[in-house]
Amino acid sequence: MLKNLSFIIKTSQDFIRTNEDNPPECDKIKLNSFFEAISDSYIPLLQMFERLQNDNVAFKIGLVLPPVLCSMLEDEKIQQLYVDFLDKRIALGKKELNRCKDNSAALELATAALEKNKDLKKTFSDLYNKNILAQFVKFQKSGLIEILGTCATDIFMPYYADLPEAISAQIEMGLQSYKKCFGELPEGFYLPEFGYTPGIEKLIRAYGYSYTILHNRSILLTDNPPANGIFYPVRIENSLVAFTADTFIQDQIFAEDGFSANAIYRNENRDIGFELDIKKLTPVMEEKTARCSTGYKYWKKDFNEDACVSYDYAAACKQAQEDADSFIQSRVELLTKAEECVQDAEYVVSVCCLDENKLRKQWSEYLVWLEAVIRNAGKNELELALCKEIIQKPSSLEKIEPYYSAGTGDGYGENLLSSKNCWMMRYVRKATERMIDLAERFPSDTGLKTRLLNIGALELLLAQSSALAKMIEEEEDSEYAERRFRLAINAFTVVFDALGSNTVSTEWLTKLELMDNIFPWINYKIFSIKK
Repeated sequence: MLKNLSFIIKTSQDFIRTNEDNPPECDKIKLNSFFEAISDSYIPLLQMFERLQNDNVAFKIGLVLPPVLCSMLEDEKIQQLYVDFLDKRIALGKKELNRCKDNSAALELATAALEKNKDLKKTFSDLYNKNILAQFVKFQKSGLIEILGTCATDIFMPYYADLPEAISAQIEMGLQSYKKCFGELPEGFYLPEFGYTPGIEKLIRAYGYSYTILHNRSILLTDNPPANGIFYPVRIENSLVAFTADTFIQDQIFAEDGFSANAIYRNENRDIGFELDIKKLTPVMEEKTARCSTGYKYWKKDFNEDACVSYDYAAACKQAQEDADSFIQSRVELLTKAEECVQDAEYVVSVCCLDENKLRKQWSEYLVWLEAVIRNAGKNELELALCKEIIQKPSSLEKIEPYYSAGTGDGYGENLLSSKNCWMMRYVRKATERMIDLAERFPSDTGLKTRLLNIGALELLLAQSSALAKMIEEEEDSEYAERRFRLAINAFTVVFDALGSNTVSTEWLTKLELMDNIFPWINYKIFSIKK
């Protein structure tokens, strides 16, 4: 019996304005974090694919590249801002070489960081021609990766179960974005936050998706749990295939004794951007500006406060290799036990969903670990596979009715509606109801009204992102999240009032379209009631 291992890397990104005069510090910090994701994950991931392909290593990986992220990666201004971001870090790195010249260990790390930034600039500008998405498309066409579709923004679907038009609008916009970015239609649909409630499978299937992935609670807590357990796909309403996310990987990586907690790995919370006098951090930072990370990090997680430097990259890579071996062995043991439970099946599968944002911020060596897993999986009874390749005869799969569940909070998304952020829901729900009504009241308008309706639809999609509520709950980038939400809701309210009074400031509208410049092809009719 085949033991399949399917990796899906989930990236995420909320919209950041880059055309705003005098943007607030919170937006600048958020943009810095976005550029760090490009430097520490997106480009290194592509470089890993290149190495594996050049070494003739058979690999299969699923990716989730959300529409907002794709739109921002295609923005020419953001592409230039990223080059400027690298130039500033290269300049800082040259200063670091001089500052660390008397400390050989620190000098080695500073040199490595400087060379990394130089290589990133050369790769991004010359090799990729500033087009990262095109590189992912190349690997998808070769059959080595599968890019899954998802919603326009990270809407938590269960909170809109009584407003199916809102869910359909999100799915439809996500699908349109996918076709524009990748030139084809996806087979797999990634549920934001694994948020599932009975009925949404009909909406997902209606847009042509073949499968989705559910949290294991949705499978284990149902009234009719599948006979073959959670390591074999099932079928739900409208023959949408459902895989179960292998949540055991979360504890393996992020628990107190998990891989990422090993004291030998780099401490991602210490950076010279927070350690040095700000005068020494130009041109990355200037006086009276908010501090941010620079990528020059010299400490490991159990750093000795008396030591200037303690991080050893070679030792960390060696540990990542050992953790990869440990992970492979655990998956072999797990799937071997799963074999004993399945009946009339040719395979078992472990679907491992990895949150790129969380990994990058807690475990910078995760790509070293992942590459080691990929290189050694085939030597240890495991076969890397894409979910879409595993599906053979959907109609033969056992049919179940999954249980309500989520992959955030304690399993039900309650952290997205807590005492800290519950105030957001009444605004976004009312705006959603109004948008559905506007789509019905103005079924075929053109000109200025259409522009108003389109920007209103866009602002609503942005406000519906559950990531904003999550940031506020976790008090991480909460200032940015609250500002982004209020801007979107206020803009939608202006649109609604303007349509009601039949008056609008074209100057205000044009300025807003310039600042919130994603999805220029949006059509407000996505919120229409489906007959």
